[in-house]
Amino acid sequence: MLKAMALCKCPICTQGDMFKTPATNLKHFNELKTSCEVCGFMFMPEPGFYQISLFFTYAVGVAIFIVFWAATYWLLNDPPLWIYYWSISIPAVISAPWNLRYSKVIMLYLFGGVWDKGN
Repeated sequence: MLKAMALCKCPICTQGDMFKTPATNLKHFNELKTSCEVCGFMFMPEPGFYQISLFFTYAVGVAIFIVFWAATYWLLNDPPLWIYYWSISIPAVISAPWNLRYSKVIMLYLFGGVWDKGN
């Protein structure tokens, strides 16, 4: 199940892809498929289901900021402010597509009724 989550696969059959394109396709990286092409599981349990995933996205974003702030502080011995800006914003921007995608994956696996299906 963890491998399927890491690969953004269907939570029921763990074979079908949840997203239409890879995360590196910056124009459409966050578009979900309607249903699994293998088992037919609907990736949108109800309208507005993924709005709560923004809280996961926010939490991961804050964690990224804290980790890179601390690393910059300790590794560079409290550098000037502009170095903090770059050392925090670059990882945050680079990780944004994966952050948004995995927030949806976590939301579906935890609250999408997956465990009611027998898995």
